[in-house]
Amino acid sequence: MEKVKASLLRMTKTALGDSIPADLTGRIAKEVMRGYDLHARTGFRDSIPISSQVAASAVVDDAVAMGRFLLLVERMAEIDRDGFMGRPYRIPILKDLFKAIQAEGYVWDGGTRHFMENPAIRRTPNWGRLIENEEYRFSLLRLDIVKNSRIVKKHGEDAARQAYGELRDLFKRAVEQRHGRVWKWEGDGGMAAFHYGHGATSAALAGMAFVNDLFIFNRTANELGEPLSVRLAAHSGPLFYSSSPAEIAKQETTRELVDLESQKTPPGSLCLSTALSQTLDRVVLDSFKNTRVDGAPVHLYRVEVA
Repeated sequence: MEKVKASLLRMTKTALGDSIPADLTGRIAKEVMRGYDLHARTGFRDSIPISSQVAASAVVDDAVAMGRFLLLVERMAEIDRDGFMGRPYRIPILKDLFKAIQAEGYVWDGGTRHFMENPAIRRTPNWGRLIENEEYRFSLLRLDIVKNSRIVKKHGEDAARQAYGELRDLFKRAVEQRHGRVWKWEGDGGMAAFHYGHGATSAALAGMAFVNDLFIFNRTANELGEPLSVRLAAHSGPLFYSSSPAEIAKQETTRELVDLESQKTPPGSLCLSTALSQTLDRVVLDSFKNTRVDGAPVHLYRVEVA
């Protein structure tokens, strides 16, 4: 959440300061902002007690400045629900605080207990809350159109651009229906990321959906006169989030994904890395063929025509 209205700031400070003592507010702040020192931030010596209102004001302002406002409110919600070290803490205006955040374009996801940007309002690459240069675990899905240069040469740039645009729309729909984000799209392919919920399952299901949709597209809506073929690969691993695709491309997890797609994925297939497949439910993994490509174990999915 990049910008927080003054009214929302005041409400959050009131909710925290009126319900949580200063020492617990300091402990919450350390969880949300690593290495946080409440006394140092407020200018009080360690021997001087801090009022709950002063603590709340400092912590909320710093959480906003560090891009961790939503994390702070989510931690407050946990304490309201579960208490802390066996002691209950109720935050009476928490419901009003939630409504105010939702009015800013976010929805509360009960499964993950996180705020997500409302997809009916906007869909940004960082889900409206990831922090630049912070490390997270992602599941990535990469698509590459097979023999792109030959297709452009044979059918012309305009016809190829039209067909590729329809593939982009199919890819975007498969990804965003599963809470993913398309991070990059070029003329001959792109990459999407999944983070919230079970990202590995979402990446696998999005890839499967695209393979199925492409099969139908080639038989009902493809005007090129020949079927399009793609390679899809899905992989999981850590990344330092960046709004720059070039910075994302430099990182090891992305390089491993590119190698999986370009070196180990047959045309017309979705290939899962071991890092991703080992976290999938059996009901999903059973749709894939367990095989080896260049000596490496992989799982492949494709539409087989009888």
